[in-house]
Amino acid sequence: MDPLHDPDDEELLAPEQARELAALVERAQLASGAVREGRIGKVGVADVVLNAGNPLSLGNLACGLWGTSAEVATTLFRLENVFAEAGRPEAVVHASPTTVADIEGIADDSGWHAVAENVALLYRPDPGREWAGRAGEHPVREATERDLPSVAELLADELDLSTGAERRLPRYLGQRLDDPRCFLHVLEDGELERVAGFVLGFAESGVGLIEHIAVRPGRRNRGRGRELLRVGVESAAARGSVLVATHAEDGGSVQRFAESCGFGVAYEVVSYTRGLEERFEE
Repeated sequence: MDPLHDPDDEELLAPEQARELAALVERAQLASGAVREGRIGKVGVADVVLNAGNPLSLGNLACGLWGTSAEVATTLFRLENVFAEAGRPEAVVHASPTTVADIEGIADDSGWHAVAENVALLYRPDPGREWAGRAGEHPVREATERDLPSVAELLADELDLSTGAERRLPRYLGQRLDDPRCFLHVLEDGELERVAGFVLGFAESGVGLIEHIAVRPGRRNRGRGRELLRVGVESAAARGSVLVATHAEDGGSVQRFAESCGFGVAYEVVSYTRGLEERFEE
């Protein structure tokens, strides 16, 4: 990938290219969030996915707020009601280059809070490109139903999910096993009765997503995460992806890991939330 870069920040794509790529990635994110029970729609100037059966935040979010300041402010107010009616404890907006540049001021005035500063990292699969690491060194296979409780426990621990959300995870993961756009691979370890790690992702319309990778603490720093990422990229490519995306905390260890595997930072993504209980306290 040899993109034009933002003259103000050479690590990022030029604004026009970043917006185009972010739109493709967000379209895939919305489709992934809607697997089985979700629905995708428009609220004001935002694209929204709601999925009561998905306990993860990726299944219930808004993105792509592109319009005038007044339109964006009105949309944020409407989103509060939409997420509240869906029974969510908070409303979530992912602000990438598909969202207006002045979202920060609008969000502050509307009672929304920036809670995470992330980056989108992109990778273009190339059959002739050598992966950084020895393929097949660690045994990774496609997940089965019997793996789901172990994957759910590890995922819930990684994301610090509530007990209620953790209980719903096996059913949600089982739904994804039945969808050919989704992939879930697990890392075996002969010393453990549980899986040692996993990679979870989705691919549609030429865009692949590496949504979650986790390795148990006692099994890290031995190339296992790198092998899981390799398998995830190959699974996305096998589903027709010409671009694979993942997200990480800006400047964090996950970003450094992805970059060491050939991913490149493309654009910034800021997550905003609005605790819906707050509306009754103001």
